[in-house]
Amino acid sequence: MQAKIILIILAPILLAACNNQSNTFTDFIPGTYVNQVQNNFSVANDTLEISKAKNTENIYLIARKTGYRKIADGKLFPLRHEVRNWTGTWNPQQQVMQIMQTETVLIFQPDQNKLLIQSNAYWKL
Repeated sequence: MQAKIILIILAPILLAACNNQSNTFTDFIPGTYVNQVQNNFSVANDTLEISKAKNTENIYLIARKTGYRKIADGKLFPLRHEVRNWTGTWNPQQQVMQIMQTETVLIFQPDQNKLLIQSNAYWKL
């Protein structure tokens, strides 16, 4: 009898905890994320703008805006821009987003205010 009472009390608490973790991610996802990379061949600034698609539960629109300058023989070339638009699907069970067009996986880390794409960290503004 006591086991049933404990189970009745704990079940809603466990469900709420799982739901809160899921809400933490889905509340964190929309926003602007930035990354800067420099190596011997180029300098690049990357911005991801992520917004929830209207009338959907797990679909997001992602605009990737990249500005980069090629470096060759120590010379910095003119700034070039590139814009790509993607659609991402949030998987609440795995807590990841997959870009439909490229199958790239985005891993959100709300506790560190960033997202990861492979080994590249993007910081949320």
